[in-house]
Amino acid sequence: MLRVAFALWFGILTTAHLNSQPLPQAAAQLTARIASLLPRHPTVSLELQNLSTLPAGEWSEFQSLLQSELRKAGVELAAGASSDPRVRITLSENPRGMLFVAEVASGDSRQIAMLPWNLPAAADDKPHLTLTKKLLWIQPEPILDVLLPDPNSMLLLTPSRVASLRLTSGEWVPGATVSLVLPRPVPRDPRGRLEMSPGGFVAYLPGATCTGALEPDLKIGCAAVNEVWPDARVRWVTDRNLLESDSVKGPFYTIANGVTGAEGWGSDIASIQGTCGAAVLATSTATDRDSVQAYQNTNTVSEALPLPGPVTALWPSETRGQATLVVHNLQTGEYEASRLGLACSH
Repeated sequence: MLRVAFALWFGILTTAHLNSQPLPQAAAQLTARIASLLPRHPTVSLELQNLSTLPAGEWSEFQSLLQSELRKAGVELAAGASSDPRVRITLSENPRGMLFVAEVASGDSRQIAMLPWNLPAAADDKPHLTLTKKLLWIQPEPILDVLLPDPNSMLLLTPSRVASLRLTSGEWVPGATVSLVLPRPVPRDPRGRLEMSPGGFVAYLPGATCTGALEPDLKIGCAAVNEVWPDARVRWVTDRNLLESDSVKGPFYTIANGVTGAEGWGSDIASIQGTCGAAVLATSTATDRDSVQAYQNTNTVSEALPLPGPVTALWPSETRGQATLVVHNLQTGEYEASRLGLACSH
């Protein structure tokens, strides 16, 4: 009785995680639950019944997948229906979705395991978000980050300076520049972060935190300390382009408000909150070029946006629903800073 209760509880508990998955994964999950109710290396009789609206083709495919998974788990399938133990699997359906019920019987003993399940959305469903890209600035020197204190002013962070620009007649015009007097050289493949602060801005670099002012003149001063970023609660690792946090074990490369990467994602990730909902922007590397794509719960929700070279920076911006992107254009050799956004597709 205890094993029956546990199997039922486990199936209900994991409904939210297992509702939608491909047939091979469903077969593997159900096999694991059935095998946990059987002795080692058993020979069983197997009976399957489909009481749901799952099409005959998918049901036939599932049967083949299940039999293969059972054999891999060391379960031999008897030719007839008289072998003991007996495994009877039923797929039923209600308004909330489908449910596999596996009944394992041996003599007078009867044990049950359940697996809530639904097929994932059709592969040809069109993405419902569109990535937009607006070019801001191009220059030969690497750009670590971009900050827009207001719609008509922009700050550029490079490994050696902070430059200000002003939007005039629809074009960005360079203004004042201040050099970074750093306590130690920036690491190879440098990275940096710009954030607004009361009365000015802060530049975070590995091994230094620089506090800047915009008025009356652009100025900045650096200290040999890795201060914690107020919003993300992370800080740089000195002499490395990695981040660390008191709440995370070991250094890491990027931040995405608690969102971790998935297989196939690149190393640059940024989370944004737009009118279409929250999404994660992640790079995907192909040879020496990158693309960037939007994801929700690790599901692709936009077409990939091809880029002219590798991504050197991808940060959430100070503007809601946008992210800062810097690409090293392999054809021109220059660095291109842009703003990414998300538009709802119709």
